[in-house]
Amino acid sequence: MSKIPRAATVMLLRDIEGEPQLFLVRRTAKSAFAPDAYVFPGGTVDLADTLPALHARIDGTAARETGALFRETRSDALPTDVEHPGALERASIVAAALRELFEESGILMAFPRDDAAIPPNAQQREDWRSALRSGRASFLDILEKGDLVAAGSSLALFSHWVTPPAEPRRYDTYFFMAIAPPKQDASADRSETHDGRWISAREALAEYRHGAFNLVYPTVKHLERLLDCEDNSIAMRLALTKPVVTIQPTTHPDRGFVMPAQLENVW
Repeated sequence: MSKIPRAATVMLLRDIEGEPQLFLVRRTAKSAFAPDAYVFPGGTVDLADTLPALHARIDGTAARETGALFRETRSDALPTDVEHPGALERASIVAAALRELFEESGILMAFPRDDAAIPPNAQQREDWRSALRSGRASFLDILEKGDLVAAGSSLALFSHWVTPPAEPRRYDTYFFMAIAPPKQDASADRSETHDGRWISAREALAEYRHGAFNLVYPTVKHLERLLDCEDNSIAMRLALTKPVVTIQPTTHPDRGFVMPAQLENVW
């Protein structure tokens, strides 16, 4: 089996009543992946995400190690050439999800290790985000400086998608879902991404079909899965209880990515 980059993305929900709203960011026109398209915050696993010291500062260890979080299965209808991640890779994927979410949305899913400590304020988070983006600090540095624990337990695995072999750039991507902490405002990083936007699945798909909202195939399919969710609790329950079938779409010369009919809305 070939090795392609592991990646993680977070379908972030806003903590509001009523129909769920998700945070999407627009990739820059020069982006190597999905240029000028709205996507969920995320990116590839890098070397710093693999450090055991970082993993020790992420809660939810039991769910990662027992497979309760990484519960994906495979379907004969869509064979794939990627291996299931081992324990170290699972922890690294979660680390990447939390780091990329902070970089691309400014949302820091972390809490003080000391219950009596004061959580970081908005200016501290912005300073740390700037340091992370510029390479002046790593995600581990930030957690250690603030004596924080990253909230891996806040993530629910929603899906696992693999880019087809015919594509020039391939990613082995885990899609997680989480609810944004209260009193934190999401915003695009103004570097790799622009125009961060909170939007419901219904609104996003309507604008996409009218040509006013550029989306890539995996984002469209994920938004379609959320159309029947009336609120965040239903969306999170779906993420926690639905099957997770690894999707490596096939390709059609005229239609692009294609999913077998028997897997539609059951992945």
